[in-house]
Amino acid sequence: MADRTKDLGTSVIDVEGTETQRLKNQTALWLLQAWRTDDVQEQTETWMVIKKALEEDQLSDRSLFH
Repeated sequence: MADRTKDLGTSVIDVEGTETQRLKNQTALWLLQAWRTDDVQEQTETWMVIKKALEEDQLSDRSLFH
């Protein structure tokens, strides 16, 4: 157990588990950043399709978006 843990004062941390979690966190951050920097043109086109569909299927004659 001594080779897998590091004593930090009164607490003991599992170094192997901490590194695994750090890698998972980094992977999640990369994915979130990729989603944020996704193709702006594709996002705009997708929004236009969604907006049109929402406006066509509403019960009122008023526009949802101005």
